Amino acid sequence: MIDETRFGAEYRNARLRMQELAIGLTEDDGLRVVTACPAWTVKDLFSHVTGIAVSLSAGDSPTGDTQAWVDGQVENRRQRSLASVVEEWAQAGPGFESMIDAAPKALWSLTYDTVVHEHDLFTAVGRVGDRSSSGVAMAAELGLKLVKGDLRTHGLPAFRAVVDGVEHLVGNGEPALTLRASAFETLRLLGSRRTLAELRAADFEGDFEGMRPGIVHMDLPEVSLGEGTL
Repeated sequence: MIDETRFGAEYRNARLRMQELAIGLTEDDGLRVVTACPAWTVKDLFSHVTGIAVSLSAGDSPTGDTQAWVDGQVENRRQRSLASVVEEWAQAGPGFESMIDAAPKALWSLTYDTVVHEHDLFTAVGRVGDRSSSGVAMAAELGLKLVKGDLRTHGLPAFRAVVDGVEHLVGNGEPALTLRASAFETLRLLGSRRTLAELRAADFEGDFEGMRPGIVHMDLPEVSLGEGTL
């Protein structure tokens, strides 16, 4: 069972790891394309996580088009330096982490999102983050909450994930598909960070094609992120 009291702490841990990496990045590094989110640069990614923390802390929640809200946060920081955006997050982070602690059921997805983007960032600059962190283990389980919703939406049977040897079952009925993987690879496979070819080559057993709508939450990358070679 996921420990909801750890959501704020794991968000903070991911934030601090990202901020520590940013210390060694130049403004040119900030212009690198994030291969997992090709519409964004490294600075845009920091603008995204910063903007969410700042906006929600100020009571500014999306009321309509969530994508427009997210895009606006990035655009509003377009002319800022990478360092200033990172510092803004450092200032806003502690208060936002307290918000997560106070409302974990409402804000768990922000912990998940930040851990996912932590590794998007490290990959974008050719580095390997802490792939065995407790945050990765938690985020892999949180990703299964998204899978559960997608299974329900598409009327699909249950899915089983054996993550570092521990079995997790989501959905109803007998599982039609089983994945066996590490927590990091589970996070990336179920988080739409692997190409279709990489998904098909992963350790799935069962009706992969029939269950694909339930385990692919977003558009898949057309080109491998190359995380296996880092």
